Amino acid sequence: MSLVLPSVIGHRGAARHAPENTLAGLRKAAEQRVPWVEFDVMLTADGTAVLHHDETLKRITGLDRPMAELTYAELAGLDAGSWFGAAFADEPVPTFEEALACLGALGLGANVEIKPTEGREVETARVAARILRRCWPASLPQPLISSFRRASLAAMQAAAPELPRGLLAEGLPDDWRAAVAELGCASVHLWRKKLTRAAVEAVKTAGFGLAVYTVNDPEEAVAFRGWGVDAIITDDPPAILAGLAAAGLA
Repeated sequence: MSLVLPSVIGHRGAARHAPENTLAGLRKAAEQRVPWVEFDVMLTADGTAVLHHDETLKRITGLDRPMAELTYAELAGLDAGSWFGAAFADEPVPTFEEALACLGALGLGANVEIKPTEGREVETARVAARILRRCWPASLPQPLISSFRRASLAAMQAAAPELPRGLLAEGLPDDWRAAVAELGCASVHLWRKKLTRAAVEAVKTAGFGLAVYTVNDPEEAVAFRGWGVDAIITDDPPAILAGLAAAGLA
């Protein structure tokens, strides 16, 4: 499966500059001229796909309840921006459909991470696949679907086999070759703290794309790109874009 990754992807939008997993974050990333963003998709209790990362809403909205117990109607009135700064007060938790429309308007590509609550790995992927097939802007390159949950990747493979998939992990798993083959993955996404040059060489020699998360130090980004990493996923797109450009690695 063909996949061309950009050198920089904004993490959860542009998480150092705007509240994560919000439309404001997507707009900020576009302002910063990052070509792609990454964000998390999770289901509410009544099956609405929204952008959110944590199991609970406490860190983002102050409401200490699990996402899996909240209906979309209960979620819709919450403030997901004030925790980050007063300028973002009343920023809502967006639906996946709203985010896709925003991407189309902004011309942003995306790495969509399936982030299911426990026990909803397959359901979350299936809902996301239906929405992507119906709502993905035709003007954009195909989205890259990633997940730590292999059951979610398998469900996405079955529901929308045409969409490229990425295996998310911290360090490179011992069984990564078997996993990417079984799940039909086009890329591997690894944590910066556990990335090794040997892992980069193994993945790239095997012909897969490689992304590393979450890199906010330009010098580290330059080093990883020098190893052969394709995409740097970062909270701070301007700093990483500038650092890579200065090194001729953008």
